[in-house]
Amino acid sequence: MIGIKIQMLAMMFITALALGACSNDDNKDDVKVPEAMSQALKSKYPSAIHVEWKQKGNYFVADCKVDGQEKEVWFNNQAEWQLTETELLWNNLPGTIQTSFSSSEYADWKMEEIVLLEYPVDPMLFVIEVEKGNAEYQLFYSEEGNLIHTRDVSGDKDDTYWPEKLN
Repeated sequence: MIGIKIQMLAMMFITALALGACSNDDNKDDVKVPEAMSQALKSKYPSAIHVEWKQKGNYFVADCKVDGQEKEVWFNNQAEWQLTETELLWNNLPGTIQTSFSSSEYADWKMEEIVLLEYPVDPMLFVIEVEKGNAEYQLFYSEEGNLIHTRDVSGDKDDTYWPEKLN
């Protein structure tokens, strides 16, 4: 009888350890957001699903899917929309940007990511992140296909697209 009790206690202890190891304590991105943030996201993107919130600096960022596209939607502390990042494929870029990139000095670099940046007031920007060897750059294009800014994000440099454009 004592042997069975010891086995039961051992099993309960092992189960508790296993469940504790599965806890989500290491996910520091998941934050509690004010209801105003959730409402602002629903207002901006009513069809947003799989929403996960994180905080970046003074911003609340909703990582979500909208109409099949991955987006990061940024809000300031007053729940005002500041920026939306949308992942794009090469074929979704305007032809003007495809042509401009293809004839640029970066054409033979490896494309890592393509993102559309939308702001409340400023024009949209298209960003192609490229790398070659240890060098990594973000190339910012206007919708007309003009390369308006490059940003070196090689090594440990911050490659976040902050709402303060072209920082």
